[in-house]
Amino acid sequence: MSTRMHMKLVQCLFLVGVTALTAIAQESSAPELTLDEAIQKAVAANSALKTAGLETVRATDDLAANKTARFAKTQVTALGGQLLTKPSVTFPAGSLGLYNSIGPIPSTDKTISIARKPVGTVFATVAQPLSSLYRINLQLKALGLGVEATRQEQEKTRLEVIDQVRRVYYTVVQAQSAVDSLEASLPFYRESKRLASENFKHETVLESDLLGADAQLMNTENAVHDAEDQLATASERLNDLMGRDVHAQFRVVPVTSIDDELDPAEQLEARALQNRPDVKKAKLQVQQAHFDARAKKAEYIPDVSLAFTYATTANFANALPSNIAAVGLQLNWEPWDWGRRKQEIAEKRVKEEQTKVAVTETERTVVLEVRNAWRQLENTRRQLVLTEATERASRQRVKEVQEQVKREAVLTKVLFSAQSDLASADSRKQQALAAFWQARADLKKAIGEQ
Repeated sequence: MSTRMHMKLVQCLFLVGVTALTAIAQESSAPELTLDEAIQKAVAANSALKTAGLETVRATDDLAANKTARFAKTQVTALGGQLLTKPSVTFPAGSLGLYNSIGPIPSTDKTISIARKPVGTVFATVAQPLSSLYRINLQLKALGLGVEATRQEQEKTRLEVIDQVRRVYYTVVQAQSAVDSLEASLPFYRESKRLASENFKHETVLESDLLGADAQLMNTENAVHDAEDQLATASERLNDLMGRDVHAQFRVVPVTSIDDELDPAEQLEARALQNRPDVKKAKLQVQQAHFDARAKKAEYIPDVSLAFTYATTANFANALPSNIAAVGLQLNWEPWDWGRRKQEIAEKRVKEEQTKVAVTETERTVVLEVRNAWRQLENTRRQLVLTEATERASRQRVKEVQEQVKREAVLTKVLFSAQSDLASADSRKQQALAAFWQARADLKKAIGEQ
């Protein structure tokens, strides 16, 4: 009986060794991906982050385009066509002068008609804004703040992408650990089923023991398939966040330690209010709304420009002046608008008040997020300490049972059960560790740090 038990133990350990070698071979076939590498790839190729970057470029181009409003505006209008009427010009008698020797010129009313024929006109204007420069500069300041707000939105997207990468990475770690743990326990359940079959043949165990061993094996095999599906889903999601082919194969690096004690929640709140992009964006929007309101009020100022105008005609039979040029001040003003500008200014002021309220609301939301993330991290830390204690107890249990098996004090299946419990404890520890780092990632996001 002793030799037979030891042979069974050797067979089980052989199966475990084969499984371990298979796992190592699988690990070597897939490249290893660290968390830092995943973050770098996501920052470089993530679709959402690229879109946010292009939005910043668009806002910058819009600002550059509006800056040209400060310079002189040049406009040329040309017309070439066929006269449909016969224009005429009448010079009254004496309109060109009255001379003692020859009398009035012309002596009688003189009408000059232009035949229906092709003609052309060209009008050119160059106007340099003067009084409107004040309003234009206010508008440019508002647009500049809008560009900064867009950059903060891009930074917010970057932090969100990094947070998503961290969370999905730790999900892959958890799923990969579960797969490895379950696959490592399969030989124990298969050996338990084989032993139960043999013992049932020798009528040393009941049929319920045989059915129970079979059910445990099927349950573990199903759990392996479920864990593999979860691992595949999480891996595909991580590949998508990194902007690469979702079918790319890789293995993640297990997390093995936790960081030091956290700073007090009050310090984290202060850092979050200083670092968070959404808080910065909300404050920029207050300034932007303020400049928008001032620019709208500046529309009461008449638009005065330094203007140069030139006009020329072609094929009008010299009936009209062929060249006219003038330089001076040009005025555009709308003295009566029936209260339109007053209402538009009021609307801008209301928007400014709304942005001020939004700043307060955003700051409160940030504080709530930080405190919630801080508590969640502390909770996962406690859970991790508990699972580590359970894992240490299970490992000690395996050592003790191994010694008892050597002394033939217990059956081999007791060792199988203890080893299975250790594998489950290891898996729970990895899950708790992954949950801790997920909570740590959430806290980093909440305080606006990478």
